Amino acid sequence: MNRNIHQRRTARRRGFTLVEVIVMVTIVAILGGVVATTMLRQGAEGKAQAAKIGANRIRAAIQQYLLDQGLSSPSGDFDITVLRLRPEDGGGRNGPYLNSEDHLYDPWDNVYYVLVPGEKNADYDVISYGEGGQIGGEGPEADIHQ
Repeated sequence: MNRNIHQRRTARRRGFTLVEVIVMVTIVAILGGVVATTMLRQGAEGKAQAAKIGANRIRAAIQQYLLDQGLSSPSGDFDITVLRLRPEDGGGRNGPYLNSEDHLYDPWDNVYYVLVPGEKNADYDVISYGEGGQIGGEGPEADIHQ
């Protein structure tokens, strides 16, 4: 009788079977893949949102520059680096209009561009060419016009 109880306890203490281990590893791998995919997608969407915010910041700086200069619209060859200059260095009357050199670049380290006249706005657009850094594209490489 004691022998049967000992055998049952030993049987209960055995480890996982190979099939159970494989099933557990598969489940963990699938969950890891889902989490990684979701995080990558959110990272791309976050960069696109940051690019829109940056473009709006530049657009506001351009508006202030134009007001200070008595202009209604930027010229076709408007160089946004002028927004970083002090008046004595050739910037606008109350410049600099952007605090940091980093504000001139989108989240993919490409410079923002000004398109005159604009496609989204009648006067001008501030554009980030997305992850690809070139005109056009879809998804994370799509252009962002503000």
